[in-house]
Amino acid sequence: MRKRSALFLSIFSIVFLVFALAGCSKTKAKSNEKKTVKVGVVGENNQVWKPIIKKFKKQGVTIKLVKFSDYIKPNTALAEGDIDLNAYQGYVLMDDYNKNHGNVLSAIGETTLNPIGLYSKKAKSVKKIPANSTIAIPNDTVNAARALLLLQSAGLIKLKDVKTPGTGDITSNPKNFKIKEVEASQTARVLPDVGASVINVFMALDAGFNPTKQALYNEPVNAKSKPYYNIIVSRSKDKNNKLYKQIVAAYQSNTSKKIIKKLYKGAVIPLWK
Repeated sequence: MRKRSALFLSIFSIVFLVFALAGCSKTKAKSNEKKTVKVGVVGENNQVWKPIIKKFKKQGVTIKLVKFSDYIKPNTALAEGDIDLNAYQGYVLMDDYNKNHGNVLSAIGETTLNPIGLYSKKAKSVKKIPANSTIAIPNDTVNAARALLLLQSAGLIKLKDVKTPGTGDITSNPKNFKIKEVEASQTARVLPDVGASVINVFMALDAGFNPTKQALYNEPVNAKSKPYYNIIVSRSKDKNNKLYKQIVAAYQSNTSKKIIKKLYKGAVIPLWK
């Protein structure tokens, strides 16, 4: 009887050990499973992501940059789950998207402030932009408003006191400029055909401009700049995701700050200490 009991206990122990080892193996395999985080970006100037991608690769996480050419699709792609994060926009653009889509997106970290600028191939100063000429601005609601406010700040037009002005809110246009809305990616390309164009920093950099030296006028940086702080954005349901927060922390590093300073020479301003 004792032999039988001992044999039963031995068999039970072996079976238990086999299942335990199998469970441990599955857990280990799961913990080492490679993860991919897709990050939506706009434009070609994404060098700051290179050391971040390298760092997470060592941890078994692949960060894949998904490039877009406009300022609308990256939020749609994020909301629909085609990407996991995006890093290209300011609060004002995200808030505008959320207003129409039920607060589906959330900012999980601030990155940089990228002042927009006014460029021209037909004038060497704001005052020399030819009367009756065309000024190109981005065609999405938020960046169009930002561009119009820039033109007002430069003394070219006056606007109604509204939060998000459009071309219909121009109250004074003494030089009779024609404001033409084009896709953001075209604002630099149309420059030879217009009197001037309002171009976002990275679109200007992609076109070979030095924003601090070649813009006729750059957007003022002051307390009113907060809505244009660039942010890393997730779906609202994922805003506390641990891995995503680690990616934000990796972006907000001294390494990133050095890269930004070296590459953009003051045209892009880091927002962390």
